[in-house]
Amino acid sequence: MTVSVAGRTLLVTFFAVYLIAGIWTTRRAHATGDETYYLMAADALVRGEGLDLTARWQDLRAASYDPGVPVPRAELERSTSPSRVRAGDYPLHDLGLPFLIAGPFALGGRALVVAGIALAMAAAVALGHRVAMALGVRPAHAMAGALAAGLSVPAMTYSGQVFADAIAPVPYGVALCALARAAPRWLFGPAVAALPLLHLRFWPLALALVVAYAVVLRPGRRELAATLVPLGIVVAVVSLVDLAVYGVPLPHAGFLLFFLDRPEARISAFTRPGGEGLLGVFVDRAFGLLPAAPIAAIAFVGAGCALRRRPSAVLAATAVPYLVLASFADWTGGFGPQARFLAVLVPLIVPLLGLALGFRWIGPSAVALGVWTLGQSLVYVVAPWLRYDSYGVPPLADDAWRRFVGIVPGSVFPLFGTDGATAALAAAYAALLAALAVGGRLVGCHAVVTRGPDDGSA
Repeated sequence: MTVSVAGRTLLVTFFAVYLIAGIWTTRRAHATGDETYYLMAADALVRGEGLDLTARWQDLRAASYDPGVPVPRAELERSTSPSRVRAGDYPLHDLGLPFLIAGPFALGGRALVVAGIALAMAAAVALGHRVAMALGVRPAHAMAGALAAGLSVPAMTYSGQVFADAIAPVPYGVALCALARAAPRWLFGPAVAALPLLHLRFWPLALALVVAYAVVLRPGRRELAATLVPLGIVVAVVSLVDLAVYGVPLPHAGFLLFFLDRPEARISAFTRPGGEGLLGVFVDRAFGLLPAAPIAAIAFVGAGCALRRRPSAVLAATAVPYLVLASFADWTGGFGPQARFLAVLVPLIVPLLGLALGFRWIGPSAVALGVWTLGQSLVYVVAPWLRYDSYGVPPLADDAWRRFVGIVPGSVFPLFGTDGATAALAAAYAALLAALAVGGRLVGCHAVVTRGPDDGSA
């Protein structure tokens, strides 16, 4: 897979930007939430302790991933899983990321891990640009879409956060490139297999990609079966590893035992039934994408435009099952920066922005939204501790806007979990986003793209 000059430029530029931002973040903010546990697991592997986190918990205050506050034994148990064959406390989350970052951690600690994640997110933006070009988006618009996505949430913030969500955009981007015929088809299988290796919640994305592969590339039965071999290998290997660690021969055994063997664990505590998250992941003032990255609003225009073309419509549709799952899970992302569950979709956001930016009438609004977005990104990078908010509470970043500008532009968005007026505001935003998508669908995108491999109506 050759890389264009534009792609290499994006990769190098964003790696430098993310590396600087990541170093700044690690020097000014402690590891938080699941970051601490991923790093504890990697450290335990490096020290030959297997994946038992007990000793790492005891030495936590001296570690580079110290969360900055005491972690009581009860809190450790609420955030880890037991094993049915070993004593100790083991990772709740899947083991793919700890194994992946163990090497960098051994060589350079948390700082080198963050540097690796910066490189991964830069690659995800470059892959998104490659997808946009393959779908026929004009070069200037594809580059503008990559810059807009790369300098905003979630790419900007998660480029320095040790979460599975920060690595997953790479395999997702590779899979999209393969679907758009911008990467060798053989890369598709390993890319899809990497998603559930990183986390349980990426299964809907992986399965949707497999369906898209069958629809867009129309492989024969043997080719499709061969494509699924890496996924089968991952399931088998992870099952064996989980058998050794947890005593259960199934992938994602940590999650299974957390809910079965931790008396205080309840699935209801990790879900928000009712479907509000399907809108909340986009417009909630504390945890949504648009309050943190207003420029992303025009991606809905691009999504509508994508529906007129094939395979762009199929590529966009791969995100739908994942979004549905995330909306019923704890869509706020728990104790994580905004739009955590949308970070994996960065390679898709880039071409959608590129499609939208092709409309002349969207230019002035894109500039205004872009300036607003840069302001938000600046707040989150300069003061990384302001990224972490609570459900139903105004974002901490509002204080930065109020102090330096005198206004809080994010106050125009609904704050879920408050009063009845929020429902009306949320409904208004749902109608607005739907109108943007419908507008993109009706106006069409034939005038704003060059002729690419997906010419033709969907």
